[in-house]
Amino acid sequence: MAKVVETKSSIIAAQLEEDILAKKYPAGGNLPSQQELAEMFGASSRSIREAFKSLEAKGLIKVQQGRRAEVQTNSLERFVETLTSSMISTSAMDKKMIRDLMQVRTTIEVSASRELSRDPNRTLIVRSLSRACTRMEQLLPSLENPKDEEALAEFKEVELEFHAILIKSNDNAILTHIYDYLAPQLYSAMERLTETFKEQQKKVNEYRYLVDALENGQTDLAVALTLVNLTNISEKFEALEF
Repeated sequence: MAKVVETKSSIIAAQLEEDILAKKYPAGGNLPSQQELAEMFGASSRSIREAFKSLEAKGLIKVQQGRRAEVQTNSLERFVETLTSSMISTSAMDKKMIRDLMQVRTTIEVSASRELSRDPNRTLIVRSLSRACTRMEQLLPSLENPKDEEALAEFKEVELEFHAILIKSNDNAILTHIYDYLAPQLYSAMERLTETFKEQQKKVNEYRYLVDALENGQTDLAVALTLVNLTNISEKFEALEF
């Protein structure tokens, strides 16, 4: 695989992005002039202009001729919202978008399972996952009656909570915030999925196995169980008509 070479402008853009999100430059304020930045980074004016284009495309700054670049936001939430808002809309929800959303979810949850299983301070998070799993186990008998809509609604709510706990254990703030913005679209689509009682039983058993694997630090097993769960969801989406 070819090695990716960072350009001077991409290095400058990354540093300025980090400074903006760290609130070194307040929202509504201005960055140093292009000449000042060129001197700071030992770069050409062209490299600074290219870096500005990258930051402007992300919604972090506004560039006007003859003026210093203005900082638009130094909020991580706003930054992520800008990145994701153009990706999705209700009218664009199709099978490809579902695949993309599931890919993001899989990346985050697999990473979270891997890191949590290795975290020596994982006890409290694993306990929270175990409590959610226990509640799903308690609700299972009620799900044998397909007319018990209240039990089904609570089961789905607790299941989403289980996944949210796992995702929030991920230390990657940007990935987590991206998922927060994408999740409502995905969860809305998931309302169309149906499961038999046996499928629900099997899934809850797998959640319990996952909790045990996380508690015991069994990284490979935890990752495998996470992938099994998300693969099953993806396959159900593939069977839907959009």
